[in-house]
Amino acid sequence: MCTFTKNWLIIAGIVMCLCAKYNCQCTGGADCTSCTAACTGCGNCPNAHTCTGSKNCVRATTCTGSTNCNRATTCTNSKDCFEATTCTGSSNCYTARTCTNSTNCYKATACTNSTGCPGH
Repeated sequence: MCTFTKNWLIIAGIVMCLCAKYNCQCTGGADCTSCTAACTGCGNCPNAHTCTGSKNCVRATTCTGSTNCNRATTCTNSKDCFEATTCTGSSNCYTARTCTNSTNCYKATACTNSTGCPGH
């Protein structure tokens, strides 16, 4: 059984208001610049932490089927994963340590069906 104190209710209310104001999660839309948590199927998500099927995910830490995942640490079927440590079916995984079906894995220590791997 969960019980909430008055303080927890106030904090939860503030978080809900902030998410409503700044669109913590967005689904669809051409410009989702106000989305800070997650974007799904959006055309422009420069501030989201997680992108799925979206574009311009320059600050995302996790990308799935997305583009411009410049800072993502995990990329799956995504493009421009310059700083990713793990790439699966992705491109431009320059610093990835583990690459599967990916390209430009210049620093990878484990490569499976990928290109640009050291020693391959």
